Amino acid sequence: MLNYHSAAKILDLLMIELIEKGAEIPAHVVGDLKSGRSFASILLRSPGDDIDIAAKAALALENVEMNLLSAAEIKAGADYAEMWQKKIIEAYKEDIVKPAPVSASRLVSGVPKGEHWIRVQTSELTEFYKQIPDKPPEAFGLAALGQGDGFTVIYGKKENVTDFLNCMKQIYKRDKRD
Repeated sequence: MLNYHSAAKILDLLMIELIEKGAEIPAHVVGDLKSGRSFASILLRSPGDDIDIAAKAALALENVEMNLLSAAEIKAGADYAEMWQKKIIEAYKEDIVKPAPVSASRLVSGVPKGEHWIRVQTSELTEFYKQIPDKPPEAFGLAALGQGDGFTVIYGKKENVTDFLNCMKQIYKRDKRD
C-alpha cells in the first residue's frame, strides 16, 4: 500500500517552499492537499484497508502533485521540479508506521481519573498470562478492563503499570531468544 501520509507531508513542504519563492497556489490545490491529508490520516488509523478512502486520497494528492510540480518547474526550473518529484515518489514508498496507542495522559471510559493505563491486544495478553499464570494483573496491583475492539486496558498506579510492562518485556525477550 502506498504511504499517502508521508507523500502529503512532502507535498506540504513543496507548497511552502513554492510560496516562499513567490508562487501563487490556487485555493483548490490547497483544499485538495487538506483533503488528501485527511484521507491519509483516516487510512493510517483505520484497522483495515479501505479502498474507497485510498482512492480518494490518491486522487486528491495526484492533483496536488501535478499542480505543484508544474508550479515548481515554472518558478525554479525542470531540475528543481524533478528533484521534488523524486522526493514524492520516495515518500509514497516509505513504510507505513501506525500511530502508537493512545497515551496514558488521556481519559479512557471506565478507568478512574488519575490512574495510569495501557492498552494491550487481548491476544498478546492471553499469551503473556500463559507464560506466567501465577501473575494476573491483580498480582501487580492493577485492574483490567476488556474493550470490544480486541484490546484490554490495564490500569492502576504508575509504578505498577511500569512493573507490569517490564515483566511483559522480559517474557518477550526470553521468547525471542528461544
